[in-house]
Amino acid sequence: MRVGWSENPAAVVPLVRRGGMWSLIGEGLFDYQDVIGRPGTEAALWTREQTDGHLQVTGVPEGTGQHKFWQQSGMEARQFSCAPTRVAGAESELPQEHPRQQRRWQAAGAQLEKVEGRGGRLRHLDWLLEHKAQGLAAQARENVLDAGARRWLGAMVESELDLAELWSLRRAGETLAGILCWRSAAVRYAYTIAYDARFAALSPGVLALYALLRQTMREGRGFNFLTGEQEFKLRFATGRETLLRYASFHPTS
Repeated sequence: MRVGWSENPAAVVPLVRRGGMWSLIGEGLFDYQDVIGRPGTEAALWTREQTDGHLQVTGVPEGTGQHKFWQQSGMEARQFSCAPTRVAGAESELPQEHPRQQRRWQAAGAQLEKVEGRGGRLRHLDWLLEHKAQGLAAQARENVLDAGARRWLGAMVESELDLAELWSLRRAGETLAGILCWRSAAVRYAYTIAYDARFAALSPGVLALYALLRQTMREGRGFNFLTGEQEFKLRFATGRETLLRYASFHPTS
């Protein structure tokens, strides 16, 4: 790991090397990646020198103000994915737009609850990750978090009470679905979602997402579904944000 920083302009560039390739420290763990602050030319040249041109950064938002930095670092951009998003709006819009979803929500008799308390949060995180892994058993196993990533998530849930949110969809004392989010002042990011397969007929993941969207709209926040253009995300999204992959695989002089 190597961390570059500058005072004027204030910037931090945290790099880590894995398998012969340099990246920002969150590569593979976050859908969004970018440098922190407003780096100048010196930070870009430092990055170029430290990585010797073997650098990949995945998930830089197309609207970033850091294009010049990445170009100065010897990087080229290609479109990687899109993140479905929903802008902040009135909670009353959702039932009007999705009357069928509103009826299903009312018929399910479930409640969305924010999980509080250190022990409860950690137990719900374990539940969520286990059910996520079970649901992916027949799909892409690379989306199942390894032990290191799980330890990191546990530390975040334990210590970052304002940033890391856990939500549970419950009915008659049973957990139907769970969602882990990152919350900023303006946007709620849905990091991962899982459900109990016994209740699949209810589409509990979609119900939980619908309920959380209503909560988010009431708060006046936007909602970001992160990467993956699954149908259950697109039915609620009002837009998309393009994410880029910056890469340079050739040594620079």
